[in-house]
Amino acid sequence: MKSYSPLTSASYLLGLVPPVVYHVGSLLVFTTGLSLGSILFVFLLYFIRAIAITSIYHRLITHKSYQASDLVKWIGSVVVASAGQMGPSWWKAHHLNHHQYTDRELDPHSPHTPFQGIRGFLWSHVGWLMSSQWFPTKLPSDVENDRVLKTIDRLHFLPFIILGAASYLLGGLEYLGAFFLSTTLLFHSTQTVNSLAHLFGDQPFATEDQSRNNSLVAFLTVGEGWHNLHHAFQSSSRHGITIRNSKVVYLPDPTFSFLKVLESLGLASKLRVPTEADLLACAKTPNLQALSSRLPAPEES
Repeated sequence: MKSYSPLTSASYLLGLVPPVVYHVGSLLVFTTGLSLGSILFVFLLYFIRAIAITSIYHRLITHKSYQASDLVKWIGSVVVASAGQMGPSWWKAHHLNHHQYTDRELDPHSPHTPFQGIRGFLWSHVGWLMSSQWFPTKLPSDVENDRVLKTIDRLHFLPFIILGAASYLLGGLEYLGAFFLSTTLLFHSTQTVNSLAHLFGDQPFATEDQSRNNSLVAFLTVGEGWHNLHHAFQSSSRHGITIRNSKVVYLPDPTFSFLKVLESLGLASKLRVPTEADLLACAKTPNLQALSSRLPAPEES
């Protein structure tokens, strides 16, 4: 494990507190009930922060699948931190380790190692967060060299506290409970990418791991569940792609749609998407139909 400064170690250890708080805090809804307004609040907070996780932490900061200004990175990172899912350095470090060692011994959250079956699922979904894997082995230099992102990373708990306080001021205990419930639901949906998307679904693309396209996970995570495509083309800003009957098929991907909106507003540019030729070449089943169509016709004798 990397040796951190005392302040960084303390900051990361504090990250273990919010999940306990929002899981327990979700029980408030059984006391307060949920009005139509607070139900809408649950879904609004869920969607906004889910989009921030996928578009900012994952597709921008970690994989650089498109370009955006520093301001977009900073604001997006604050929104993600309000979900109690740590800061950009911590998040990127773990995700890069996952890609480097996918479903092998050093993968921080594989459902196939060090455990399998139900133990593997529980490990990948939540168990790894309560182990020595919590501390990343190496923090990403690009994030650490950005003073604002580094500050957000170390003070990751502040946006969570501020949003919780704002929720209480908006609607008392009912809205505070709604905030906790939304955050709990978002936590578990995010973890399904680590667990379910490496256990169930199809594998249209050839990869050396167990990543899968899972429509349920894609629905819950606004597009992240098309996980086999992501492992095949990590730098793609669009995950919703598959192969059917030797043809490229585009799937619903709300995060990519959001990126297109940012692009139209001049807030994002250079969205990277693999060509259909590259997609077909990476198809798990040999694309004989596409190959034969490209071969020259035999000469007549």
